[in-house]
Parts: sequence; structure tokens; C-alpha cells
Amino acid sequence: MLNERKRLFVLLALVLVFALALGACKPADSGTEAEAEVSEADAPEVEAEESDDAEAGALSGEITIWAWDEVANQSTMDSFMELNPGVTVEQETVLEYEDTFFASLVAGAGLPDAAWMDAHSYQKMARTGQLMPLDELLAPYKDDITPALWEASLVDGHIYGVPRRYAPQVLWYRIDRFEEVGIDPASLKTWDDFMEQGKKALTDDEHFMTCADPVYLPYIMEAMLFSNDGTGFFDADDNVVINSPENVVLMEKYLAMVDAGLVKSVGGWEADWYDALDNAKCASYVIPYWFGFDPMNDFENPDNKGNWGMLPLPSLESNDNNASIWQGALYWVIPTKAENPDLAWEFVKYNTFAYEDPIVQASFDEEFVLPAYMKFKEVDYPFLPAAMEFYGANLREQAYELSEGATANYMPPEFMESQDIYAVELTKALAGEQSAQEALDNTAEQIKTLLDAR
Repeated sequence: MLNERKRLFVLLALVLVFALALGACKPADSGTEAEAEVSEADAPEVEAEESDDAEAGALSGEITIWAWDEVANQSTMDSFMELNPGVTVEQETVLEYEDTFFASLVAGAGLPDAAWMDAHSYQKMARTGQLMPLDELLAPYKDDITPALWEASLVDGHIYGVPRRYAPQVLWYRIDRFEEVGIDPASLKTWDDFMEQGKKALTDDEHFMTCADPVYLPYIMEAMLFSNDGTGFFDADDNVVINSPENVVLMEKYLAMVDAGLVKSVGGWEADWYDALDNAKCASYVIPYWFGFDPMNDFENPDNKGNWGMLPLPSLESNDNNASIWQGALYWVIPTKAENPDLAWEFVKYNTFAYEDPIVQASFDEEFVLPAYMKFKEVDYPFLPAAMEFYGANLREQAYELSEGATANYMPPEFMESQDIYAVELTKALAGEQSAQEALDNTAEQIKTLLDAR
């Protein structure tokens, strides 16, 4: 139904106007690579082999790490300091994270010793030349790092970030709502199945098959583009592929879902979002595995307990193995001008690769993410007890299965600006002003212009 598209259109348009107004306040170079290049020879040297001091727990010194979540690293920080009494690790929670870190890199001042970096901004930071090359340090671990994350992190064949974790895109669904309206979860093999079965969820004006977030762009739409069925925005050589035939078909499917009234427009983590998902007004939701934190910790309706399940992303063909990890991958980076790069590496190494350490194991489950280091799969350790009780299943093992076969997603420095361009064209398509083909062609043309301005 066109009113649903219009509703999505109005909300997304308002957000875009606000975003553009904010963008005008940003420094002119915030979307470009830093001019200053630092050669590998200028980077601080860090020993690739573990030192005797590290083995003896005799490390000493202080480091500061940056993250956008004040509690996510606390358990591993405490454990690392307990193992190394001479060490102090402090975490700073930084607002406007990517912009602040990029500005600090370019200025070469005010930097942490190590920092989280989301996949969508990693390449922008890595290509400044201001991050420490990690090829030698990561050599002993390379063969056991999830290939899709390793491939996406390379810059001219070198690596500047430690892949720590990822979260596959999955189809979360309310078990009780599916049962109530007669949707068999096993029947949702294709997007056509999703649309046909989804009509059963439209029992009144308050119930929908799924939700779309106009603030951060619809997770479902981008999950489709970055899945094995799609091509994403770019290939490994920064060529623009967003208007590929595969992506056009996928956008047409999404527009058809909106037209059919299957999609409820909600603002992410706003009151209407909580209401729709807490109370099963949306029967399903495409979002990364890390969403598992929310029903267990932030939803109030007691019916949530034991009533959330995960399914693979539907695909274009029923025999496809569809998977996507475009949103949720995270890297540790160490600036070349870090004050204590040696100790920073020791902490990052512990936080990422200590696969037999119960504290590190649990840290991933607490975030509802998967370790990028595949050695964790070789160890039989319990799923987070609170999550096991709430969901009644080992979601970690399911998430591993749902991520199998996911390909690398390439996000060069212009990715976030490209996403803004795409959002504008998607808005026009939702308003019925252009087709999926026209929307993606217009997006591709503008992104190419953006790349030409490098």
C-alpha cells in the first residue's frame, strides 16, 4: 500500500534534513583521507613474540583504550589487570566516536593506545597512514581469523586492525506470534515466502510482519544488499557495484514488502520501536545477532522470555545459502603515535585471542557477538547462563551456523557518505518517485563522483 511507503518516506525525509543540517557543521575534511602518510618504518615497533614478562604476568605500565560502550570491556580489563598487577587499563567512552578518532589521528594528538573501530569506518582510519601496521603481529593468528573479516581489513595487502568480533544478520522472530497467526518458520526460505507468509501477520492495524528503521536506514534493506544474494556498495578494488542487477532485484523485493503493508516504520530504540518489538506487534525483525541483548535486558513484557528465535536471512532462491555480516564487525586499532603500543598490543591480544580464558569467552556472549578468532569454536564452553535461561537455546551456536559462507563486505573511506546518498535515493523510491533501478543508478553515479574527488 502506498500509504506505508509515504509514512516511511516522511520519517526518512525528516531524518535526512536533520542529518544534512548537522553535516554542514562538520569540518570540511571529515569525509576525506588524511594528507599525512606515515610509513611502516615510522610506526612504533612491537615485538611479535610474547615477552617473558607477559608470560610471567610481570607486564607494567598504563594504557588508555577508547570504545563507545562503557561496560563491554570491563570484565576483560579487570581480568588483564589481575593477571598483570603492574598494569593499569583505563577506558574512555567517546561520543561522536568516528569523527573524534579521525580528527585525533589527523592531528596526531589526544589519541588512545588502542581503540575499537567499526567496520564501516575502519578503512577510512586505516588509509590515513596513522595506524600501526599489524602484519607481523597477526601472522601467528591469521589462518584462524574469520576470512571475511580479514579480507575486508586489508589495505594494499597490509592489515591495520585486529578483527575482534562480528554479528551476522539474522531474521529474529517471535515464536508465539508466528504460532498465533499460523506462520511456519521453516517455510521462510525465500523473500517471496516471507511476503506471502507475512500477510498472515497483518491481523489488524497494529500488527505487521516486520519493522524498518528510517533513522539508521532499514536494516532489512541493507542486510539484503550485503548478503550473498547482493553485491554491497563496493568491490575489493573500490569499484561501485551498488546498482548491480542483483541489488536491483533485492530493492524491488523490499519496495514490494512496503507496498504490501508488511513493514511498520519505527525509529530505532525509540518508544515506538520498543512497543512494537516488546509486544510482538512486529512478528519478525532483520537485525544482527547482537539484538539478542535487548529482549533479555531492556524489554518489559514477560512474554519475551522463551519466545524469540533466529532464522537465516531469506534468499532469492530457495536453495541459496544466504548470509550477511555487513553490520557488527569490529576491529582493534593501535595509533602509530600511541604512548604505549607494546602494552596496548598485549591487552588487545588477550582481549581477542585468549580463547581458553573463561572471562574472554564470556565477554563475547555478554555482547551477543561472535569471536573473529575461530579457535574459540574448538573449545566447549557454556553459553552465557542468563541468556540460556531466557532464550532456552544456545544462540551462539545458532549464530555461527547462520554466518557460514558470509562474504567480505568492502567499505572504503567514502562508505558513510555513500550511505547518505543511498538514503536520499531510497527515500525517493519509497515515495514512488522512481524505480529501484533508477534509485540505484542515481546512487552509483553520485558515489562515483565522490570517489573521483579523492
